[in-house]
This record gives sequence, structure tokens and C-alpha cells, in this order.
Amino acid sequence: MTTFLGLCDPRQDSIATSASDISWENISELSKLHGLTPFLYYRARSLGIKLPEKIEKEWLGIYLYQIAGEKKARRQIKELKEILDPEGISFILLKGASAMLRLYPQPGLRTFCDLDILIPVDSVFEFKQAMARAGYRPISARNSPEDEELQKFDNHLDPFCKDGSLMIEAHLNILGVKGDRSVVTPDAWQEKEEASTDGSNANHLNVEHFVIHTLLHYSKHLSNEGFSEIKWLIDLLYAIKTWKIDWTRLWTTARRWAVEKDILPVMATLNYYWQTQILLPAALEPMALDVLVLGKQDLEKQFYAKLPASYIDRFLQVRNLPHTASKVRYVLHLLFPTPANLRWRYNLSSKWSIMPYYFLHPLFTLRKLLTGLWYELVYRAQ
Repeated sequence: MTTFLGLCDPRQDSIATSASDISWENISELSKLHGLTPFLYYRARSLGIKLPEKIEKEWLGIYLYQIAGEKKARRQIKELKEILDPEGISFILLKGASAMLRLYPQPGLRTFCDLDILIPVDSVFEFKQAMARAGYRPISARNSPEDEELQKFDNHLDPFCKDGSLMIEAHLNILGVKGDRSVVTPDAWQEKEEASTDGSNANHLNVEHFVIHTLLHYSKHLSNEGFSEIKWLIDLLYAIKTWKIDWTRLWTTARRWAVEKDILPVMATLNYYWQTQILLPAALEPMALDVLVLGKQDLEKQFYAKLPASYIDRFLQVRNLPHTASKVRYVLHLLFPTPANLRWRYNLSSKWSIMPYYFLHPLFTLRKLLTGLWYELVYRAQ
């Protein structure tokens, strides 16, 4: 494990390795679990570490594949500007796309499967129209248009995709359900930074905002899913290595945004396992090593135990819709989603009939609800 954690730290110029072939197999499995294979291949070569032949060939193939994927992503970012700039729609690159362009020393080191952007709240309609004209189609990831409307600040709009391109996820808020978006969103737009890459300018979150956003994103996945990829922490290690971070300003901002308690445990973890020596406003225990590397135990139970409360919350959100007709549609589609959502949800080809799924989906939902109630009772008893 020492070798794995050392490889994950781009600030280390050397690490002691005594890993056997069996250890490298374990490290390779962890690299795939955390989306780190291209980065670890680069690190091993930079450090002059001789990998077992089988591992080296496998890692090289994944690294070359990611280089090709990054080239596609860079072209797509340029295309987004060509689509949105004429419409007067600004956007800010988020997460992996921003880290890829600003922090990593060579192409192909940062894995990602989509492009996340922040767009202005008042540009949603124009954004959707512009993307549709450019050949992108929306993926119906929500039960209904009303469902998307209610969740647009907590998650993201329905993603857009096009053949041969990465999925585009447009956000209206960078902190999801956490924090005070009435403060966060104006801050993000007013203090955005522009950077030039590949001859094209793109907007990014400023240094401190990027770090807070990444910390919170890591924390959110760990809380919601019981597992979060270490690649997010490597973004932070690169940020610490590359940028002059104003930690006083960062903690002041985190308090104003009301997310300080959510990001502190992650910072304590960085200090403990990678000796980042960040001055923290409070002393905290780092997360356990097995949680950091493998995630929490009983992930399935944790997932199901949260479902009853989430279902109730989704239903009660109907109060936020303005018209009776939209309220009726919303409630109806919670049980019977739109055809497009059913096809997306169950990965159904257009050649398949969705009629059976109008009967099956309520049964699947009921089963999950009952399972969640059972696990919730079990956890409470414990």
C-alpha cells in the first residue's frame, strides 16, 4: 500500500519500491478501480520503476487509449465554444476537464467519461436549443421535464450526447445540495479565471474555488455511494504542487459557502497519507485506509437504506411546482416515467417495446423501497 500511495503523489520525486509481481497485480487492480492507470504508468516511467512485462503492456494500452480520449475532449471543448459563444452563452469548465487542461503535465494522464460545465441559470433554454442545432441530443436521465426542473440545482440538467463525442453535463450550481447557492454561484462567475489551451480560451473556477469544489465532490461521492476515486485527490495534490493557494481565503470562502465541515475530513486525509501540511482550522481524524482505498463496507445496504427518505423527498418536491397540471404530471411520472427515460433507465434499444416496463418499473421501485425500509430498520437497530 505504501508503494501505491507513493505513486499517487505527483510531488514525490522518488519512492522506495519493494513490490513483488503479486503486489503489482494488486496495484493494477486499484489503479483501475480509481481511474488511475494512465497516471500511474506515467509515474512509474518518470520514477524509473521497472514494471512486470504483463502490467507494463496493459498499462501502456490504457494510457494510449486515454491520450486519444483526451484529444477528443480537447476538440470538443473547442466545439462547445464555437456552439455557445455566438449565442452569448458563457460556460465554465469543471472537474476533470479543468484539471486536465490546467494541472496535468502531459496528455492522457487524467481519466474522465464526460465534460462537466457550469452555465448561467438564465441561459438554460438557449443552451438546449444551441446544443440541439449542433446535433446533440438530450439523454432523458430524469423521470420527466418537471423532475429535471426540480433537480436542476441539486444535480445537473439532462446530459447531451452526440455520436463520437463525450457526454456534456451542464450544471447550474457547483455545490449540489450543499452550501448556499445564492452566495456560491455569483462568486463562481465573478471570480472565474480564463486560461488559454490549444489556441483557445476557456473559463475555469479560480484556484480556491476549484479546490473547494473538488474536495466537496470527493466527499459527496464517499457519502452518497460509499466510495470515491482517488483521482480527485490527485487533482488536489497537483493543485498544491502547481498553484499558490491562499489557504486563508479558501477557508473563509468555505465558511461563507457553508461547506467547511464537509471538506475538512478530506483535507485531514491528505495531510495524513500524503503529508500535504495544510493548516486546518480544526483537528480531525483522517478516514481509515481501507475506506480511502476500497470504500465503505456494506455499500449495497447503505444505498438501499437511503432510498425511503429520498423517495419521500422526491414526492414532497411536488409542492415546488407552480401549476396543478405540472404537479399531476410530475407525480404520475414518478411511477410511470417518460418513454425516453424508461429506454435510458433500462438501456432499451428502439427496437424493443417499452410497454412491459410500464408494469415492471413500479414493481422494481416498490421492491427497492421495501428493501430500503428493511435495511433502514437494521441500521437503526445497530
